[in-house]
Amino acid sequence: MRKVLAALFFVGGCTSNYAPVKVEEERPPEVRVEEYVAKRGDVFATAASNLKGVPDSVRARFVSYLADSVKILKVGDTLRAVSIDGELSRLELRRRREIYEYNLHTGRFVRHVKFRTLTPRYAEVEVESTLWDAFVKRGLPPILLVNLVNVFSWEVDFATETQKGDSLKVLYAPDGTVYYAEYVGKSVGRHVVARFMGSYYDEKGNSVRRTFLKSPLKYYRITSGFGIRFHPILKKWRPHHGIDYAAPYGTPVHSVAAGKVTFAGWMRGYGKVVVVKHRNGYRTLYGHLSKLLVRKGQYVDQGQTIGLVGSTGLSTGPHLHFEVRHYGKRINPALIKSEPEKPLPEDLKDDFYRMLGEYRRLISAPEVVLR
Repeated sequence: MRKVLAALFFVGGCTSNYAPVKVEEERPPEVRVEEYVAKRGDVFATAASNLKGVPDSVRARFVSYLADSVKILKVGDTLRAVSIDGELSRLELRRRREIYEYNLHTGRFVRHVKFRTLTPRYAEVEVESTLWDAFVKRGLPPILLVNLVNVFSWEVDFATETQKGDSLKVLYAPDGTVYYAEYVGKSVGRHVVARFMGSYYDEKGNSVRRTFLKSPLKYYRITSGFGIRFHPILKKWRPHHGIDYAAPYGTPVHSVAAGKVTFAGWMRGYGKVVVVKHRNGYRTLYGHLSKLLVRKGQYVDQGQTIGLVGSTGLSTGPHLHFEVRHYGKRINPALIKSEPEKPLPEDLKDDFYRMLGEYRRLISAPEVVLR
């Protein structure tokens, strides 16, 4: 009997000393995905502010890292941020052929590119009279020439600097997008442009963009240079403080640099005029316009159309009178100092050289469509 009671006491003691253990179920992580799909005209830096789950310091680094190459987003470009339990885990900019991914461990961005999707066409032309004639002879799309003029606009003036025997090699898309172009000219030497992250660079990764365009017009002929000339209306010799570009009525006139419009109206013999103030003491004047497309106080971008060629004021025919002043002193527009933009960040140089190598491989690759 004592043994039974002892056994019961022991069992009772054991059961009272060990309470049931409550096991917590493992909680799945909370994943939050933010996406912003770009609309037409979206500015990259502004669009990035839509990602509320991204710390300001990371967003600033993201924008700074890509600002030299990604300024205006294309429709469909997607900014994507993934946070796990309230902490940023992944940050991406997804574009048609590339993804820029933020690496949290290194604090750097990694660019992923699929070169296989790049299947451009290739063409070679030699100038006999003008580049336009060479394009017509080869049956190349006019939009390709327009884009070439634009990407070379800081390096080569095709209206005045092309000569017989100059040559051009170009890789391009059916829509006229220029991927790679090499122009060799007798007067301008050899110039290369390569498309990378939506912008254009030379062989060393330097931006081909400059502070000033070489000309405010795309197509023209120069009728009067800077210096002394015989005025066709006043019938006397007098200083000519700019360059006159002959062009058809209505030809778009572009601001050669970014700046602020300080005058837009009628200015005596100049007729309808636009004056733009730029950095470092420069001002440019565009005279004899038929129509003004900007107003005083407006900020304009480099290459923006600010007016149309006309013959207002003291003028014998449609042309543009173009002047440059530096701290108030009139200077020869042909001698203006045009500084380059910042080169590619060092972190992107390897990617750029790989892309450059791919372009050059495609020039000799059999899959490139020859025109």
